[in-house]
Amino acid sequence: MPHKNILELKGEKNSRAVPYSDGITIKVVKRGHIAKFTDSNGQEGELLNFSIADSSGAMLATLSDKTKHARIVEGRTLFIRDFILKGGKVAMSHKTTIMNKPRMEIPPSIEESALQLIMPPSPVKKVAEAKTSPLRSICSIKGQLVKNEATKSVKVNGNETSIRTITLQEENSTIDVTLWRELAEEERQIGEYLKITHCLLNEWQGCRTLNSTRNTSIEKIQPLEDRISGQVEAFSLTELSVELAIKESPSSANYRDITVDLPVLKQAITEIDASLLNSNELEDYLLDKIPFHIEITQQGSEVRNLKINFRENNNLIPIDEDMDLIL
Repeated sequence: MPHKNILELKGEKNSRAVPYSDGITIKVVKRGHIAKFTDSNGQEGELLNFSIADSSGAMLATLSDKTKHARIVEGRTLFIRDFILKGGKVAMSHKTTIMNKPRMEIPPSIEESALQLIMPPSPVKKVAEAKTSPLRSICSIKGQLVKNEATKSVKVNGNETSIRTITLQEENSTIDVTLWRELAEEERQIGEYLKITHCLLNEWQGCRTLNSTRNTSIEKIQPLEDRISGQVEAFSLTELSVELAIKESPSSANYRDITVDLPVLKQAITEIDASLLNSNELEDYLLDKIPFHIEITQQGSEVRNLKINFRENNNLIPIDEDMDLIL
């Protein structure tokens, strides 16, 4: 009697666990996380999750025998005997025989399906878009770290587990991200720009938040480019810079406070030669113009382009390459 393939195993309709003494030949596609558990005898163990495939399909598998975890190697073809089909997964234990076989070729579409069983797609979304996505959806985000809470410990299944909540800002939107376990222990600095992958969207006390998952990775990235457009309604001038209170939408009660170096601001004023004005004269000039429209492109805290519209004549004023010499 020929051995069953994965498609036939997936077609089994039994609701109970079914033991199989016959073998199957499969390819290990992707190793996943290792989950700790306690068996009925009170003994602790480790359960390896991974995905398998053959030419007929793909499915998940588990292995509870820690001594055999090293045999589960991505890309390796294995012959497996004495396992249990349970909950749509191939469940292996210390009773399972695992042997090597010659390499088996798998159709790319099936191999991709097996990969996604362990590592689901995680599209990169803007923070504002992520917050309006369906609950329980998976996504990746980029942003600047603006809040970093202390690590604390909570109990999960009776085990002490580290968590830390951080806040990322991208453009004018922020979102809290709760980091779990090892990710919560990593040191982070306010002001860093991060990309966080494979986050799960939840809702807590009416607020949309993200949680890290077993597939989450965090990497530092270059500062994101940010475009701000709105009306300047107030400002604060110092000897070196000006802080602008910008309302991006007439219907919004919120302001964005953006700091611009004085030489950059003066260069963007085209109606007069602002470089000739001292601080008091510049302050009086701006007060006379308020409110006025402004458009800013910045990368991190660096202003790349600045456009001021006192009247109707708008021209994008690029920041000179030589401005660094002035600043």
